[in-house]
Amino acid sequence: MSELTGLNVTINDRVATISICQPERKNALTKPMWGELARIAQELSDDLELRCVIIRGGEGAGFGAGADIHEFVRERAGFEKARDYGMLHAEAIQTIQNCTHPVIAAIDGPCMGASFVLAASCDLRIAADNARFAVPPMKLGATLGYPELEIMLDLLGEAALFEILLEGQVFDAMRAREIGFIARHVPLEDFEAEVTKTGARIAGGAPITQRLHKKMINRLRQGGAIDAREFDEGYRAFDSDDFKEGYTAFLEKRKAVFSGK
Repeated sequence: MSELTGLNVTINDRVATISICQPERKNALTKPMWGELARIAQELSDDLELRCVIIRGGEGAGFGAGADIHEFVRERAGFEKARDYGMLHAEAIQTIQNCTHPVIAAIDGPCMGASFVLAASCDLRIAADNARFAVPPMKLGATLGYPELEIMLDLLGEAALFEILLEGQVFDAMRAREIGFIARHVPLEDFEAEVTKTGARIAGGAPITQRLHKKMINRLRQGGAIDAREFDEGYRAFDSDDFKEGYTAFLEKRKAVFSGK
């Protein structure tokens, strides 16, 4: 669907996979790719036949080396260019964060800089044990913007975020698990199977439940008072066909077949 931009989308069993395919640049993301990523994420979000989205690196080059440094001078040198680029990046990660469906980041190999922020915008992160992480703008004299920092601060907390940004060190999957960045890590030889099984487990759940839980958790992150409409929204699931199917299947000791209605 978007191979010319270095992004490839496949759909199988209601699970969409976005693969970042720029192996010659270690799957770094260019400015056009950020714009296309936002468009793809919105398109997938609007497709209510889907149940789950996976974002991953392709071509055996890891999850991603971050923003493509080869275009920094052309696209980011100076305030105006840097701000325009930053807003495009922010749009992409916020669109992913707000996607209707649960989004998994499947991480192997390098997950650096802007690719780390991209993974942070997903709902669930699973890593292979060869994954390596770092966010090193301090080595470039660059900064992240408020949207990126907000996502990372919410996920990691102040202590871990300061450690990552101020030291710029590369760390492994075990440390990523310790600070709460990834949900789990598995041996590289089990990685593909684990990603597939995780997508299938999510897709097999009641989509209304999955989408509402994601929406409600994101709303709680925003802080502030929950109004009456928002408070009641979660309970609307109990009017759904999916709820009726779920408890009927449980009583009948069979697998539920959810319609998303």
